[in-house]
Amino acid sequence: MKNGPAVKLPRIASAAAAAAMAPAVLLASPAFAAPAAVDRPAVATVPDTDPAGGGQSADKPDEDPQAAKDRAAIEAILADPASGPGVRAAAEKALKGTAADMRTFLEVEWAKQQFEDDLVRVAQIEAAGGPAVKKAAAAALHTGTREAVTAFLKEGQHAARFEDDKVELARMLPGAGKGITEAVNKLLSSGTREQVREFVQTGQHKVRAEDDRVLLLGMLKDAGPGLKDGIVKLLEKNPTPEELRTFVTTTQHELRDGDNTAAIRAMLGDAGPELKKAATAALGGTAADRAEFLKTGQHTARAKDKDAQGGKDGSAGKGGATSGSAKPSAEAGSGSGSGSGSGGGTTKATPAGGSGPLASTGANAGVAVTAGAGAAALGAGAGLLYAGRRRRAAAKG
Repeated sequence: MKNGPAVKLPRIASAAAAAAMAPAVLLASPAFAAPAAVDRPAVATVPDTDPAGGGQSADKPDEDPQAAKDRAAIEAILADPASGPGVRAAAEKALKGTAADMRTFLEVEWAKQQFEDDLVRVAQIEAAGGPAVKKAAAAALHTGTREAVTAFLKEGQHAARFEDDKVELARMLPGAGKGITEAVNKLLSSGTREQVREFVQTGQHKVRAEDDRVLLLGMLKDAGPGLKDGIVKLLEKNPTPEELRTFVTTTQHELRDGDNTAAIRAMLGDAGPELKKAATAALGGTAADRAEFLKTGQHTARAKDKDAQGGKDGSAGKGGATSGSAKPSAEAGSGSGSGSGSGGGTTKATPAGGSGPLASTGANAGVAVTAGAGAAALGAGAGLLYAGRRRRAAAKG
């Protein structure tokens, strides 16, 4: 088969169909592994001895020397892990045929079937690859020549995958822990494509596991009882990177919402109307609704209940105290506080001027001064009356 003309559209279509049915073992190897041979010669180079090195002849007793060499060459092709399903099927068929069939396989069928297998591999790589790999694979299939397909499998796929891997590294940075951040920045600045491929495939998981452990330990300080218990149990069992990742991305949010739900329910016992209404709505909503209620909603509802207790004319209600004359001893907390925000105790009046006996300048001092002045006035009037009587008696005498 000559290497030049483009593959016709039916051949590419059949290759794509075969790609969907081919075993997963044909998927692309890691970038640092040597790609399978894809540019086999049209005519095999037949070894003079048993390729296995065991000294055993592979030919049949009645075969001529050339047929024996062809048989050994075909068996070596079957032993090559890089041989695809099309090559293997044709090789096995040739071994069951005549000497002419084996020669035809080596001169014609081998290269033909290898090219068909390579087309399937390119289609599989395209299906599983990132944007850059897909683009390069599609270009090779569109060109359709043996040279284009061979170039993609030998080098093109790995160069394109390097571009996709660097994009994947950049995606790891937002919200990443210290370990991932340092490793990714180092790889982006000086990492080889083999190092980047290894980190994307496996290395990232070990580094992220360490970041996840640090994150979980940091959660313990402010965690509710359910979340705290979950973190402790997880870390005690020496979890795998996958278990740590699942807890950080999923389980922690479920446990946190359970703690939030319990905190909101604890408020309902003696909550005011507005707080009870808002709390009930949060319990019937989403996890985000409950978190938002505990963060801000409960405080807005408590403020409304507190204002409502003052009444329209500013009175505080049954106690008769004016609005704002007494402040609660403590504000309700943001967690499971059950009060509506009003003070629970009675407020005692403090005498003006201090906390001891009434001072002389107090309110009752004015009453004492008025009474003394009245007594003095009565005494002066009686004296004048007595003096007048004595003067009249002396005049008569």
